Amino acid sequence: MIRAALHGHAGMIPAFLVLALLLGAAGHRLARRHGLPRWAVLLLAVALAGELAVTLHPTFGGGALAPSCAWSGDPGSAFRTEQGRLNLLMYLPVGLFAVLALGRPLAAACGVLALSAATETVQGLLPAIGRACDSADFTVNATGGLLGVLLGCAVRLVRRRRIAPDRREWRLTGLLVAAAGVPVLLLQSFVLTPTAATGAVEASAEQEQLARQDTVLLFGPDARLIRTQRLLDVGVDQLTATVDRGFFTVDWPSGRLRDLITFPADPGAAPPAVPAEQAAASARGVRPVADAFAARWLPDLAPGIEPVVTPGGGQDGSHRFTYGTGPDALCLDVAPDGRPVRFGIRR
Repeated sequence: MIRAALHGHAGMIPAFLVLALLLGAAGHRLARRHGLPRWAVLLLAVALAGELAVTLHPTFGGGALAPSCAWSGDPGSAFRTEQGRLNLLMYLPVGLFAVLALGRPLAAACGVLALSAATETVQGLLPAIGRACDSADFTVNATGGLLGVLLGCAVRLVRRRRIAPDRREWRLTGLLVAAAGVPVLLLQSFVLTPTAATGAVEASAEQEQLARQDTVLLFGPDARLIRTQRLLDVGVDQLTATVDRGFFTVDWPSGRLRDLITFPADPGAAPPAVPAEQAAASARGVRPVADAFAARWLPDLAPGIEPVVTPGGGQDGSHRFTYGTGPDALCLDVAPDGRPVRFGIRR
């Protein structure tokens, strides 16, 4: 999540500043009312503002994905990635300043776990903002937060302050578990669709370069690559790329395109009705685009093979060009304006 902030999302900066001011003002009042250390409360507010801005600020404008959450078979894989290490560092000050501000390590530990779980759940519920719920992210986030709690406990011990929870802290922790844990469990169980994330690892610099090159070829020079991952499984070695305009998957290291999905310009809008003759003429007009796409991305295609053309039969009224027959036939949808909008095995 934090990695996205390093890729030119200027909108995160004002969002962070606004959140920091709002949370800082609320923290200042709380510190005065309850006699809490003002500097620690303000730093906690800044750390929380950073977490909210980085994890929930939209990275692209929409998508028609269903709410889901990826569960990794190797949660520790996130610690081996740059993004995972940055996430860990992002949550560490939250745990540290929570302990120093509130003086309740047990409640602070429960709070960072609840914050990470709630953040991932919200990301899964709002796929249109371009984020994703991921169990591996929860693992590194929670680890960073708990390390911060331990560091805060060490500071309190040096200052000879109490770290053992009293009855009030146990009650507060129980209320926090009920208030945050129950809704998260219900949403994860009944709203979010669990998906497998086994084998997803951070892409190398060479793989990132390939993804950037293909992003330009598939989406144009103005498209922005958001995230690249390498998918490893039995007989599978692929790169999956998230772009501000869609997704695509290629084999590694061959670079063979496996699928392409672009986001609709107007999600949910029905394609306009077009007379058959006009649709056929439009399909003929974009045929050169389909031929060029096939020549570039279908290296095994026999020279001179003619695709089956279905005018208006593709995604959102695009024209479908089908290569091959049977369940493994490849389909390319080209919009009337000449944009390839979808590619992959026919479904």
